[in-house]
Order: sequence, then structure tokens, then C-alpha cells
Amino acid sequence: MTIISNVASQVLTNGISISTSNVLTDQTPVITDAGIGETPSNISDWDHSLNYTCGNTALDFEVSYGAQSNISYVAISGHTAATPAQATIELYNDSTLVQTAVIKRNHNIMFTFPLRSFQDLKIRFVTLPNSHQTTVTFIAAGQHLTIKTGEQTGYKRAWLNRHTTQRTTTNLVVGPVAGTRKAKSLPMTLSFPNELATFAEDEWQTFIDFSFDQPFFIKEQSDKPESTYICSNPKHGINAHAQTRQLDAITVKFTAYNGL
Repeated sequence: MTIISNVASQVLTNGISISTSNVLTDQTPVITDAGIGETPSNISDWDHSLNYTCGNTALDFEVSYGAQSNISYVAISGHTAATPAQATIELYNDSTLVQTAVIKRNHNIMFTFPLRSFQDLKIRFVTLPNSHQTTVTFIAAGQHLTIKTGEQTGYKRAWLNRHTTQRTTTNLVVGPVAGTRKAKSLPMTLSFPNELATFAEDEWQTFIDFSFDQPFFIKEQSDKPESTYICSNPKHGINAHAQTRQLDAITVKFTAYNGL
């Protein structure tokens, strides 16, 4: 049996990424293209009933969190940047571009990178037209785990699915008459059946603790920031491996929201 160990996020960026902390909680960002009567601190609150809508000037909407240290991800949940047309979301360290995501739909976003510090952590929303009043619900940043082995075969691609069910009524000859839509959650189960017992006893325990404090982010593909969803209602399981005590079988069930 080959045993593949997962390593810390600061030395590995490939694989499935899972956030394990958030340093932006209770911080109030500085906004460029500020909205009238809006509350900037809403962006730092994971409560998705709160949000922030920017102004409609020619300036790009930008959220600045100032100096931040020892972080390996920045994530965004619930935004409308791509509602009118394709949009670009940019991550900056002061004036230096770190990463970008070009999106056609309002996917949640997670940027991951080796552990680092920022002189001024900035997230910029470049929209068409640039006067579009983008709404953002939640931004988080902190450290993450990278699961080198990836997810189990058959795992549902939550970032590509929709939070919508559709039902069509029919007439007497069974022809479609009218349709109704209803929002739904995306129940998910993530399994890692061959994880080192030392990983389950250490790094994974940190994640479990964090997941009970606030929602966490998952990014499925390292080169696709848009393959991201925010997760809540976790139910964790760690079971003995069938062949060796060096390994454990890890599962976590949760509800996913991908922004679509």
C-alpha cells in the first residue's frame, strides 16, 4: 500500500483546498467606489443576509484590508460582479497583482498561494460596464489545508450545480403550460478514505474546530478560483482504516453555496 501524506498549505498548492481560519472577522475594510449608506463591515461578516453594494462611478470597486500576515487564501462568497457581463476579480498586495479570476457567472472565488504576508490586501472587481453596482456578501482570508489526494471518485461538483429546482405544470394533453422555480441547498459529502492518522489527529482537528465557529471554503481545482463554494452545517466522521492503523477514513457532510 502506498501512503501519500498531506502537507501544509505553505509548501503545497495543488489538490483540493479547505480553509481552516479567517483573520478578517470583525475587520472593517476601506472601500473605493463606496456605496451611499452602505456598511463596509458587512463584508467581513459571514451572515449572508448582510452585504455591501458599491457606487456607480467610473472607479473600479475595491475592498482594502490593509496589512495582513501569515495567510494562504483569500475567498469571496456571494457577489454580482458578472451579472451584466464577464468580469475579472483581482487580488493585490498594495499595487502588485497577485492573482486574477475571469468569470462569466457569479461563482464564489478562492485564491490560494503559499503562506505569505500582505502590505495591503486588496480585492478589486473589474466589471463591464465599470459603473455596475456590484454587491458583495462576504470576504475571508486566512490559512488553508491542501488535500493532495483530492476527492473520492463520484464526488458531486458543487461549483457547477445550481441551487434551483424547476417544476412544470401541464395541460390535459401533457403539454407544458407554466414553470416554477424553487431555491434549494446543495447537500454534500466529502470523503478521504486513506488519510494519515497523524493528519487526522492534528491538522484535521484544527479544521473541525474552525468549521463549528463559522462557514469554511472549499476549492476543488487549484488553477480554477471559481471552483469554490462556502460550506456550513458540518457533520464530521473519522473512522478506522480497514488495513492499517497508520491511516484513517475521514468524511465531512455539509451544505454548500456556490454563488450561482
